[in-house]
Amino acid sequence: MTNILFHRGKVLLLWLFYNVVLFQLTRFLMLVYHYEHFKNLKGLQLWHIFIGGCRFDWIVIVIGNAFLILLFLLPFSLITHRRIFKLFSSISFIIIHLMLLLNLADIPYYTFIHKRSTFDLLYQLGGQTDIIKQIPAYVRDYWYFFILFFILIYINHRVYQKLCKYLNEQTFFISLNTKNVLIYSTTVIVTIGLSIISIRGGLQRIPLDIVDAGFYAEPEYTALVLNTPFTIIKSIEQKSLLTYDYFNENENIQHLHQIKHYPFDSMQKKNIVIIILESFSKEYTALGKRKSFTPFLDSLMQYSIVFENCWSNGTKSIEGIPAILSSMPSWMDNPFINSLYCNNKTHSFPALLKKESYYSAFFHGGINGTMNFDAYAKQAGFDNYYGKNEYGVDKDFDGFWGIWDEPFLQYAAKKISQFPQPFLASIFTLSSHHPFNVPEKYKNVLPKGSLPIHQCIAYTDLSLKKFFHTIHKEKWYNNSIFVITADHTGISEDVYYSSIAGRYQIPLIIFDPKNPSQQIEKNIIQQIDILPTILYLLKYPHSFFSFGNNFYDNEIPHWALFYESGNYYLVNDSTLNFFNQFSYQKSIDYRNQNIIELLLDSLSQKKSEELIKRIVQSYNNRMIKNDIFQLFN
Repeated sequence: MTNILFHRGKVLLLWLFYNVVLFQLTRFLMLVYHYEHFKNLKGLQLWHIFIGGCRFDWIVIVIGNAFLILLFLLPFSLITHRRIFKLFSSISFIIIHLMLLLNLADIPYYTFIHKRSTFDLLYQLGGQTDIIKQIPAYVRDYWYFFILFFILIYINHRVYQKLCKYLNEQTFFISLNTKNVLIYSTTVIVTIGLSIISIRGGLQRIPLDIVDAGFYAEPEYTALVLNTPFTIIKSIEQKSLLTYDYFNENENIQHLHQIKHYPFDSMQKKNIVIIILESFSKEYTALGKRKSFTPFLDSLMQYSIVFENCWSNGTKSIEGIPAILSSMPSWMDNPFINSLYCNNKTHSFPALLKKESYYSAFFHGGINGTMNFDAYAKQAGFDNYYGKNEYGVDKDFDGFWGIWDEPFLQYAAKKISQFPQPFLASIFTLSSHHPFNVPEKYKNVLPKGSLPIHQCIAYTDLSLKKFFHTIHKEKWYNNSIFVITADHTGISEDVYYSSIAGRYQIPLIIFDPKNPSQQIEKNIIQQIDILPTILYLLKYPHSFFSFGNNFYDNEIPHWALFYESGNYYLVNDSTLNFFNQFSYQKSIDYRNQNIIELLLDSLSQKKSEELIKRIVQSYNNRMIKNDIFQLFN
């Protein structure tokens, strides 16, 4: 009996530890593939990352092999139950390889989102037809990872066969006498106990979570500690946010100036056109001080308010859109639109402007239903949504995401000219997105740059130029204010713009045709500040709630905040400060496009930690209580 259990346990452990090697291999591949991002890691740091990573890997390895562990506990000979053996072992083999596939596929995807994927990606794959259409292009561009995956399947199958052969030669019937029942029962209890401890990640009070990667690496490197199946499993639960009570609620909201009421009696009812450019990094424009691919946007900056220090609040479109239009960030593991709180009431641009009789419309040339933008637009209060279906001309479909930017912007220009004034029009472009194609007629005309996205940026910039050429003679044009920004940044091969600081910096300009003069603003602003800032410029007379602040309010400190893999990053005018939850880690001086590490003095650390606690307390409590509207009763 003891001999049988020993052989079963030996084979099981050999296979589980072999899985550890496979997961470490994918971690090493991420390190090599993104060497520019991780090159500053030293030997001891890498040691901590790879050893710490084993802890996260072991959790998903035990979960993935749960059927195999159960199989090895069955109290009868595997030789005489080959069907059960094949069924259970096949299920485990498939599950663990699906996990490996997620890990491998996420390596190139890290280039776009700069963190491990979470469950919202699978949520989109399950319901977004345009996302599904991206898979062939993704496989085409990163085919070598998928070839490696099939090679691993072959090698792993051979290893697994050898282990199973050894097992079948050594496994015998368990005779059910009193002694064997006691030994077997003890083995089962111990194995189940160890499995539970493994899935929890240890004996600590709270099961291991995404944020715990911060114990093994600095915040910008935690993606290397984690693995993708773990972050997906942890985010699939859609856990509720935690309620905090560090500060009195009413005092905290007042301290953060989240309830706004500007000293105006009547509004300047200008039309508002918000143009959100897909994946437009600051780097791609003249603001980035690199090679610019946006000649039109650069020229428009000569006649606009230009914000040189603008930050995104996320790395995905699904995070950027509500941040800009609703001042609603995604300071949690799931984007607001896909979170438990997606139906919360918010003070969004269209809903607030309805009080001043504004008509509103959301334009996005993507397939209707893309990332639930149409549902979000309805919830935010837009009167109409215009997508691929409304456009209705299939010849202008790019084959992946939706309608090419050039024809869709012309379509938007025509529609907008039919709107009653005053109006709010939000236009979200799409052509500067993977798989990075441009219409055939522009492939040998527009500059290509060193990355595939560069020509797409140039194409969208050209489309934007033609859009303004079309609308500048319309009656509504001179009575409008144009806000041009990005949903998030794009890929980069630049040392600074690939860093944690550079990859959140986006362009932001405000153009008023009646006041075409340049005004450079160097102070910090973030996406969630756009709504309160625009309403201030237009002298909005009503009270409203906003997580962001009015850029022109000089009586309050200005900051930007983004959340990544359980860590918070707080930005002020000179430093980017790293926090593991609320615990200060370090700072970098990002000014002049440097990445100089420094440590704040104890007083500054304390103030930063307090600010983080204030912001997160208010955010979490507002999300949980859904009480933004009640604050005004």
